[in-house]
Amino acid sequence: MRNRWLPAALVAAALALGLLALGWMLAAVPSEAQSGSMHNCPPAGKWSIVVWEGESGASADDALATCGAGTVAAAYSLDSDTGDWSRWFAGRPEVSNLPPLDDLDGVLALGAVAEPVVTPTPSATPTPGTGDITLVSTNSFTTSSSVRIDGEPRELTVVGELRNDSPGNRTARDIEIRFYDAANNEVGHRWTWAFDDIIRPGRTTAFEESTPSMLYFDNETNNYPEGWTRYEITLSPGDPEEWEDEPVDVAVENVQVTEGGHHVLGNIVNNSSKTIPDGSAHAYAIYYQADGTILNAECDCYFNNSPIPPGGKASFDVPFYLTDEPVNFSSYLVQAYAEGE
Repeated sequence: MRNRWLPAALVAAALALGLLALGWMLAAVPSEAQSGSMHNCPPAGKWSIVVWEGESGASADDALATCGAGTVAAAYSLDSDTGDWSRWFAGRPEVSNLPPLDDLDGVLALGAVAEPVVTPTPSATPTPGTGDITLVSTNSFTTSSSVRIDGEPRELTVVGELRNDSPGNRTARDIEIRFYDAANNEVGHRWTWAFDDIIRPGRTTAFEESTPSMLYFDNETNNYPEGWTRYEITLSPGDPEEWEDEPVDVAVENVQVTEGGHHVLGNIVNNSSKTIPDGSAHAYAIYYQADGTILNAECDCYFNNSPIPPGGKASFDVPFYLTDEPVNFSSYLVQAYAEGE
C-alpha cells in the first residue's frame, strides 16, 4: 500500500501559519481581543488557520474549546524544525498528539459538521469450496491536486473488493490492472496487492492503486493513462508460501467516521495468543455505494509503532483524501489484519 499525500491545501496552509501568527503579533492590540481565546475559529465543514491568544502552555483541548463546544473537529500543526505533523481529534486523546500552545501559536483547524448516518455492511459468508478469490466489484475515479508528480496534476485511482470463496487460505498479491483507450490500445499498466496478505475463507478485503504515484516498479507505467476508456483486472490467486505466518485473530473497536468521511478512526485489538510485531498491523475501510458496490478503499498499513501483545490495542487512522467535500458513501466496512510472531 502506497502512502497518500496530505491535501495540497493542508501543506499550503501550514506554510502560512508563521505569517499569520506574525500578523497577529504586529497588529493585535491586547485591549481589542479577549484574553485566552482562539481567533478565526472555523465554520462548519471548513478549514481555517486559528491563532491562540492567551497563556502559554495551554492544552489543545482547552484552547480549541474556546471556539465553542463541539465547534472544532480536528486540528493539525507542522513543526518547522523537524517537518513533522502533529494532530488533534475531538474526543480522541489516544490518537491526538498536538503539543500545548503558546501565546500567538497558530494551527490548522477543521470545523465540525453533523456526521453522516452510516450502517456497517454485513459481511456475507459464501459456502466454502465454491470457487477461488472473487473480484466482487470495482470502481475508478480521477482526482486533481496542486501537488504534481512529474508535472502531472491528475491521478487515476482504481479500487476493488475481493472475497475468498475457496475452502482454504489464499493470497492475491499479483493483481494486474491494464488501461485501454477507445481504439483498444494499452495506455497504462499497474500491479497491486490485497490489503490482507493472506485471505481466509469467506473473508472480504480490498485493494487500491493510483497512477501516477510516488512509488512504483520498473515493470509499471507511472503516468496518467491519457485517453483511457476502460480497464481490465487480472487476478492470480495462490497458496501462501511456507515461510509465511498465518493471520492472527484481531478485531476493531470504537470505530468513528469523522470529518465527513475523510478519516476513519478506531482501535485494533489483538485477540490472539501471539504478539503482533511492530509495523505489521493493517487497518482498512471500504466505502460502498447505494447498490452495494465499492466506492473507495483506503488502508492505514503498518501503522503500529510498537508490538501489540495478546489482549493489547493500538489506534489507527484511515485517511480518505478525495476532495475537500464530504465523502458521499452509503455504508462501510472496517477491518484489521495482522500476523503474529
